[in-house]
Amino acid sequence: AVVSTQSTGELEESLLVLPFHYICDILILLNEWLLNKKSVELCCKCTFFLLRVHHNQIVANKVLVNVIESLNKTTREVVKEVKDVIGFNLAALKFLQLDQQDTNESFFKDFTGKVKDVKRKKRAVLKTVASG
Repeated sequence: AVVSTQSTGELEESLLVLPFHYICDILILLNEWLLNKKSVELCCKCTFFLLRVHHNQIVANKVLVNVIESLNKTTREVVKEVKDVIGFNLAALKFLQLDQQDTNESFFKDFTGKVKDVKRKKRAVLKTVASG
């Protein structure tokens, strides 16, 4: 929760000052969070930043090879799932928008017709009152 309230600059600065042995633990945690689909965008942002900044050290560290391979696989799968959900939701919103536009047009057509009927009746009443 604390990490998600920070701005991107503050988050990057915080990750930048951490010693490398903490980076190893953070990468493992980020992989687990991605597996549980928790804060996917934030996890990806942190993972990519850490990989970009500490690339040489990570590649040289034999212990992190399995973690990086797992992160690669997990990130691709989770991002694809999120992308699919977003695409589905976007399609549903477009459908609802079109449906709403159709409903509004018919609503306004009905409403316009009723207003014209009321005005016609008022004129008829006014004519009968004026002539009588």
